[in-house]
Amino acid sequence: MPLLILQNVTIAFPMANGVLRQVVRGVDLRLDRGRTLSLIGASGSGKTITALAIGRLLPKIVQLGGSILFSGIDVVRSNDGTLRRLRGARIAYIFQEPMACLNPRLTAGQQVEECLRLCRPKFSRREVRATILRWFERLHLPDPLRVYHSYPHMLSGGMAQRVMVAMALCNGPELLIADEPTSALDCNAQRLLLELLLELRSQLAFSLLFIGHDLHLAQQLGHDVAVMDDGCMVEVGPVRQVFGAPKHPKTIQLLTSGFFP
Repeated sequence: MPLLILQNVTIAFPMANGVLRQVVRGVDLRLDRGRTLSLIGASGSGKTITALAIGRLLPKIVQLGGSILFSGIDVVRSNDGTLRRLRGARIAYIFQEPMACLNPRLTAGQQVEECLRLCRPKFSRREVRATILRWFERLHLPDPLRVYHSYPHMLSGGMAQRVMVAMALCNGPELLIADEPTSALDCNAQRLLLELLLELRSQLAFSLLFIGHDLHLAQQLGHDVAVMDDGCMVEVGPVRQVFGAPKHPKTIQLLTSGFFP
């Protein structure tokens, strides 16, 4: 059974004049357990909005239609209690700007601890600390104890993003949604983060929804790819099939340019 199924998903924003502006229209997607789906498209095509809808992280004024089934649970129609049990524990996010997401007043260790205690409130302080340090070691952060006590401004962009990965994965989610996690990093940090995600996906067997516009990254991540344009899904399939024999003009544009602007 697929882990995630989107069926005829629509997203609309109310305008000042009372008219609804539809930004996502009739999106169908499927992500099987343990696989990676790269959702790619131009800026403004609806990728991030669709990703946020999966965890019902959109503002309440936004109208969300269709169905989003996560492990059989219809996220669109779930109550707040069900959503709280899903977010962080079973569905986790990594965003593209770690310095904007991390709290500048808390150390890296404190921020991972906040996430860890959501699912493990009975952990002792010693257990929490040991778990966080093990995650920092697993993510190849140099001197994990120093990182544990460091504030975000004391970390490089790549280190800060790996702290975000620890926050996302420390509770063992089934689905990791990575929204352009490498866009704010230099080439070397991008390579290291991608290698880590591939390594962790293999070890932990979570499903990965990767949001981006880079053809090379989508090919490296493998499995499946979905191309989005102007709020619609225009082509979906295995990476080799979609990039080897593209059918839609937007996919052909991707292959010609190597990335979407």
